Amino acid sequence: MQLFSSETPQFQIFLDDVGTIISRLSEKAKPEDIHSLEKLIADFKLKTEDFYREDRKLNIGVIGQVKAGKSSFLNTLLFEGKEILPKASTPKTATLTKMEYSDRNIIEIEYYSEEEWALMEENASVDLEDEIYSSAKELVKMARENGIDPHRYLQKGKEQSEFASYEELVEHLNDYVGEDGKYTPIVKSVTLYLHKEEFQGLSIVDTPGLNDPIVSRTIRTRDFMKVCDVVFFLSQSGSFLDKSDWELLASQLPQEGTKRLVLIASKFDSGIRDVLREQDPDDIFGEDENTADTIPKACKIIRKKLRKRARGKVEEFVQDLERRGSSPDLIGVIRQCTTPIMVSAMAYNMSQKPEAEYSREERNVYAALKQFSDDMQEDLKLLGNFDEVNSVFSEVAEEKENILEKKARDFVPDAREKLRDSLEKMKEKAGKRLAVLEGNDREQLLEQKNAIAEQMGGIKAGLAEAIGDLNIRLESEKATGIRELREASKDYSETKERIGSITRTSSYTTGHLWWKKTHYYTYEQHYSYCLAADAIENLRKYSAEAVNQVEEVFSEALQLKEIKRKLLNIIINNFDMGSETYDSSLFRIMVEETVSTIEFPVFRLDISDAMEGIAAKFSGELTSASQKTELSIALQHGITRIYEELCESLNEAVREYKGKLSALGKQVEDKLLENINQEFAELVAQCENKEQEIAEYRAYGLLLEQELARLS
Repeated sequence: MQLFSSETPQFQIFLDDVGTIISRLSEKAKPEDIHSLEKLIADFKLKTEDFYREDRKLNIGVIGQVKAGKSSFLNTLLFEGKEILPKASTPKTATLTKMEYSDRNIIEIEYYSEEEWALMEENASVDLEDEIYSSAKELVKMARENGIDPHRYLQKGKEQSEFASYEELVEHLNDYVGEDGKYTPIVKSVTLYLHKEEFQGLSIVDTPGLNDPIVSRTIRTRDFMKVCDVVFFLSQSGSFLDKSDWELLASQLPQEGTKRLVLIASKFDSGIRDVLREQDPDDIFGEDENTADTIPKACKIIRKKLRKRARGKVEEFVQDLERRGSSPDLIGVIRQCTTPIMVSAMAYNMSQKPEAEYSREERNVYAALKQFSDDMQEDLKLLGNFDEVNSVFSEVAEEKENILEKKARDFVPDAREKLRDSLEKMKEKAGKRLAVLEGNDREQLLEQKNAIAEQMGGIKAGLAEAIGDLNIRLESEKATGIRELREASKDYSETKERIGSITRTSSYTTGHLWWKKTHYYTYEQHYSYCLAADAIENLRKYSAEAVNQVEEVFSEALQLKEIKRKLLNIIINNFDMGSETYDSSLFRIMVEETVSTIEFPVFRLDISDAMEGIAAKFSGELTSASQKTELSIALQHGITRIYEELCESLNEAVREYKGKLSALGKQVEDKLLENINQEFAELVAQCENKEQEIAEYRAYGLLLEQELARLS
């Protein structure tokens, strides 16, 4: 299968070529430009060395933004809908979680090495904004707050433990890959070895989100993308292929070497709700082509819209690739996204079980959709559409050898494509700086700086208004969260009555006075009973659901993408963007750096006392009315305690967060001024020797043009 080895001459020729380019550019290039080329070399070595490992499998990644439904998708695809991989409305997948075949069920935890952690602590002490240093700070801080001594675990390297059931597996995963998992900050990766024949030859990876508020998770996902062969890319139907999705999909995945892209429009049940409407029988205009009164009609409308958007985005990007002279293979990978698969993991799971087993969230979805359905079972299957996903997954597994052969052939062409992109970006950036210097002198730059300082008043007012709106939304979500906590408590406050049976023996007599015969027979007597274990399970489930609902208050109120957009609009609307000195990308970076510091609060709840209290007081089957009543009262007390404790924590967290939001507005303002002053200072300094600086930029641009010509 392997057309080359990791030491193939073609690989070394490419590395030598990049080294030569670095040498030719070194005198004129900025340090960050040289660093990007050195990183390209490091990435190429990483990919080729990984590819030619003896145990190399087909790497299949599930990638997308936070809330795209990646874990739900995999739970449905691989585990028949069981909630094995953590999923919640706030990010829970803190490490790459791999799934591979084994004849035993094993969970393997890989910790950072001592050397890696030493470098982590060293980077954490560096006061720079680069994501390498900020992620190191974050991990070291998390380890300290969790009260663990990293070195006790780092020495282990890896540790394994077998699990007998999925329930046991879930407990382990929450400790090691949960956002609030005790060992999360020191865990490098988690691998699940599962006795499932369909996993043979595959390595399936659940990735952290790429818009994750915790930087280190995004870094890990990008590292994995460098060695990924097949990608199932998830984009929510309700915000299908937004700018963040498309930037990742088009600008990174194909160039990194992905050979098969499967575009998934996830959460299809949510996507169709925007067009479902009850038709007015008196409407003289008839049906609206953008609304529907049945689920099948709504599916048809949304499918058409999503496919049209996918085709448009793909064709737009393909035209750009063709103008740049990109390879037909790269264009072919992108064209695979023309026809997305629309799925709803929730709807599919609902179609596979009776209504009595629905979760509270599933019951809400069922109630919202039922009025638009003549046959809910069929409509849920239509929305779920996992038969199509299963078919593609099987096809990918069967094509493993072909996919890997193609990847081996394309290593150097793909790397040259990335090299060309890097040089193009370097040339564009140098051109912008040259235009600023040619179009402005020192006095003009200082005049612009003063004008921007005067415009800061409008920004201050806009920021204050935006923060006020966030506070109002936070209060509204808090009220909703408390109401949902109360509603959920009703679902878990009652113990489930089970039906048991006992075999009894009885008899009857036949015959006459002088002759009698006794007949014996058995029969089943049914009775109802309760178990303390069920009450304990109710406590555990309510605790987990309630914590998620509380955390959702913040994720819903403080949608980071929306905050970035609003803050950026405030800045752009208050600045004179007619000047070529600045474009919106400069301000976007400033806003994103500031908003990336927002972290949602983490809620922890210890319910061990309540669980142990029930376990100690009750045992076995509780059959008498008094025992059942006592168990019910104990359960209700436990549920009430959880509710009251979380409400108190939520109120306190909202109070604290309002203060943080006010500080955020000031932080954006200060950071903006700091960056503007720094940028102007550098430009003004260059104006002191303007002609020489212009000559340097022109010479650098010419060098870059020559290197690009050599690659053509």
